[in-house]
Amino acid sequence: MLAALVIALGLASMDTCADDHCVSLIQLRVPNGDVDGDATIGEENDALTELGSVRRILTEASEEESEESEKDEDLVASEEELAENRRKSEELEKRAREAEDARSAAEAKAAQELRQREDEYRSQMDKLQEDWDQKLRDREAAAVSGEAAAAEQARKHAEDMQRLQREFEERQRIAEETAQRRIEELERKAAKAAAEEEDHRQHEINMRKLEEELMFVMPLVKEANLIAAELQRPHRLETRMQVELSGERSRGTICVTAAVLQDGIRLYEWSPETLENRVFLLRELLQKVEEEGLQAATDLLSEDDPLWDPVEVERLIGVSQVLLEGLLLQVDNQLDARILSTEGHQSGSLRVELWPVAKDGSPGIPDEEVVDDAEELLGTEMKILLKVPHASDLPESLANDVRVEFDYFIDERPYQIPKVEGFCCNPKFGYEHRFVQDPVTSRFLEYLRSKTLVFRVYGRDSAAEQKLKDDQESAAAAAAAAAAAKANLECTIVSDATKAGLEDVVDLTEESMAASPIANTEASPRVDSPAAHSAETPMKEVNQETPKAPSLSQIRREQEKAVADMQEQGEVCTKMKSKTCSIL
Repeated sequence: MLAALVIALGLASMDTCADDHCVSLIQLRVPNGDVDGDATIGEENDALTELGSVRRILTEASEEESEESEKDEDLVASEEELAENRRKSEELEKRAREAEDARSAAEAKAAQELRQREDEYRSQMDKLQEDWDQKLRDREAAAVSGEAAAAEQARKHAEDMQRLQREFEERQRIAEETAQRRIEELERKAAKAAAEEEDHRQHEINMRKLEEELMFVMPLVKEANLIAAELQRPHRLETRMQVELSGERSRGTICVTAAVLQDGIRLYEWSPETLENRVFLLRELLQKVEEEGLQAATDLLSEDDPLWDPVEVERLIGVSQVLLEGLLLQVDNQLDARILSTEGHQSGSLRVELWPVAKDGSPGIPDEEVVDDAEELLGTEMKILLKVPHASDLPESLANDVRVEFDYFIDERPYQIPKVEGFCCNPKFGYEHRFVQDPVTSRFLEYLRSKTLVFRVYGRDSAAEQKLKDDQESAAAAAAAAAAAKANLECTIVSDATKAGLEDVVDLTEESMAASPIANTEASPRVDSPAAHSAETPMKEVNQETPKAPSLSQIRREQEKAVADMQEQGEVCTKMKSKTCSIL
């Protein structure tokens, strides 16, 4: 009894003092008058011993708990770092997983859809099999249906199985086609993105090149105008930017030229290389004028004049482009293509019609001859009908003797559309041509898919033509006046020689011709004199032995001609230098 009481009191004290980890021994005392005290002294000692052990255990437990709490704090800190590292690694892994290729994702999705359909099919098959087995069990259990009912049921089951098989095959085919279309679409998008990137890169290169050409040409144009004004010449130069369109589906290239005008009429245009060459010649001429006077710039032959070139009467009105991709789809393309000038402005329109030709030779493809895929045209014969009926709204200044030319596929020479004689802003061409490609190759399909048909429209500049006629008439009148003056001078010389005597004819003729401003290098008619003949013979021999060296202008013009020929042949020409040592 006493032991039980002591234990109860000890447990109660433990409950009340659990936070302090102590046990009160006062509560364990027992009154001296207990009749069982002597008998239970040993038991009390044992109880006290047990309570002391409990106290020690509680103390050790508290110490262990404090140590564990400290370890837990360290563990929590390390776990937080591990969690942070784990979160970062998971985030990196997540980013890596998100960087999967679009095509692989599409294929994986298609495969997943295929697997889902296979799973659905298997589940349906399993369910149907279970239903069938259940029906068989029910039939066997009930034993009410005969062989005819079983055969009918089997037939229905076979039909259901065949129907499900067909449905599965149809779904699988649709899934494969969808996946294939998606892959092709992704490939087209990738190719388009690559083409756009290349187009953007080429555009940046062209813009940098344009900026460099402008920085090179504009100071030369300004210097040429200043020199022309100093030489009192009516020519003026202007910087022009021209857009050159090719068969590629791109923005085209922009080149810089110098247009030479006289009285506001465009005579011709110079490339940057030719402009640099002519400015060099103008500097030489200006220096010569400063040394010899302005007369040195007026008495020049055409080939020695830096500002002279043959007048370009025929000019490019503009360029039209027509897409060829519709021929791959076997549909016709009828449109009024805009004619864009070299400055980028619309200069009218050109009516163009492109027709695929059927097997019987009629324009247009009937439905029974249409192919679903352009690749099916490989190895077959393809006929194309091109019609250019007319042009409209051409500029009046260039609407003279209008003609059109274009390039087709790999043909070296351009096709010429006959010109319309005379002045006409709406010329009628009525041009038709059939192209036959036999067989169709992959290169031809790529040409239709990625190229355009470029039409170049030309016309004669009426103002430049009139200016050329005026200059020719002025030159003819000047030549006639010079010839008349020369004839009058010769008549005067002959009459003076008759009066002065036959022996003085040669001396008088030479003196008069030397003093005349219209004298030329040709010998004038004179009386045959042995002395004069003997005097002229050594001079002719000397002239034959020492031919006249070409002038610097002639050398420069020969160089310009050589550069133009090399550019026409497609060779890469280096930029001409402005130093005399680079030419001679």
